[in-house]
Amino acid sequence: MPRIVYEDERLVALHKPARMHSAPGLGSGDLCAWAFERYPELAKVGGGSSGRKQSEGGLLHRLDFETSGLVLFARDAEAFASLLEQQARGAFYKEYIALSSPSLIAEPQGSSPIRGTPAGVESSVWTAARVACAQREAGPSILSEALKAPAFRGGKCGIECAFRPFGPKGARVACLAELGKGAAAIYRSDILGCDPIEAPGEGEGPQLELRLALARGFRHQIRAQLAWIGLPIFGDPLYGGAPDERLRLYAIRLSFFHPASGEHFSVSETA
Repeated sequence: MPRIVYEDERLVALHKPARMHSAPGLGSGDLCAWAFERYPELAKVGGGSSGRKQSEGGLLHRLDFETSGLVLFARDAEAFASLLEQQARGAFYKEYIALSSPSLIAEPQGSSPIRGTPAGVESSVWTAARVACAQREAGPSILSEALKAPAFRGGKCGIECAFRPFGPKGARVACLAELGKGAAAIYRSDILGCDPIEAPGEGEGPQLELRLALARGFRHQIRAQLAWIGLPIFGDPLYGGAPDERLRLYAIRLSFFHPASGEHFSVSETA
C-alpha cells in the first residue's frame, strides 16, 4: 500500500510499494490513481507543452514495477515546470540502496563488452576481486575496498554506459561501453557507498549493500549496470540476481531545489 512521506503546498512525496506501476496504462492499481484520489489537484498538472502525458498529472519521475521507494508529484504547474527544468540540467538527484551479490554467471547477454568495470577501478583488479568473492576465497570487503579506491585518489566511483533494448519485446536493456547501435547517451550511476555484509544468513553467499545516486535515469538503469559489473541485485532474475522474495532495490532519497524557496531540499526515508 502506498503511503505519504512528505507534503507541502507545492509537493507530495509518496512511498511506492514493490509490484505497483507508477503511471497509468500499465496495469490496475497504479500509484497515480492512488495519488489523484487523495490529491485531486495532482491530476490537473502536466500535459500540454511539458511533453508529459496528461494522464500522469504532476508525476515527476517513475520507479520500475518491482522497485519500491520515493516518487515525487508537483501540486501546481509552476512547481512542475521548475522540477522538470532541474531534471533537464541534472539538478534533481535520486538515491537508492541495493543489496547485491557477486556473480560468476556470464550475464547480462547483449552487453558490449559482456562485463563492465566501475569507473575509476582497474579492470584486472575488479575482475580478480569479484571472482575471489564469488568463489568465497575472499569476503565481500575485497569488493568494498576496490570501490573505495577512486575516492582515495580524489575521484568518484560510478558505473557509466549507454543502453539499448534487448531480449523478447525489449524486456531488458543491454549495457554498451560506447555510443552506437541506437544508443544516443551515456548514463552514470555514482556509487556513494558500499558496505560488506560479513555475516549473511546461513547458506547464503557474500553480500554487499550499495548506495547509488543518479541525476539522469534510464529504464532498469541501476539493475542493468550492477549486473554488468557482476553485482546483480537480489530478487532480480531478469538480470541474473539471486532468488529472493522481492527485488532488493529501494529509492530512499530525492534531492532538488524547492520550487517555492529555491533552497536545496531533500526528502528521505529508510529502506
